[in-house]
Amino acid sequence: MDDVKNVLWKVVNNEAPLVEDDIKLYHIKEGILTDDDFKKWREAVRLLREAYYNSYKNKREAIEKVKQSLDLINSINPKKPMPPEMKIRFEDLKKNLELILKTNK
Repeated sequence: MDDVKNVLWKVVNNEAPLVEDDIKLYHIKEGILTDDDFKKWREAVRLLREAYYNSYKNKREAIEKVKQSLDLINSINPKKPMPPEMKIRFEDLKKNLELILKTNK
């Protein structure tokens, strides 16, 4: 259970804000992402925050929210290829969420 909390803390406090900055920058300036993609991202972050807080009370519920969040993140389809630095941060975030799901089946 500590692993879930630790990974979620890392995602919510470190990785998600960096990816969000990238998404805002490239959504607004470059038009890589649509408004729908941005809404999906915001919902995914909300679910991740809930998952982090739930990880202290109910591990199963937290893992279910991680799964829902990952599904939303996977449904984000950029109109153009992501810049390399954005793609790296985005993929790292997804890998950490997948790690939570793999280790807590």
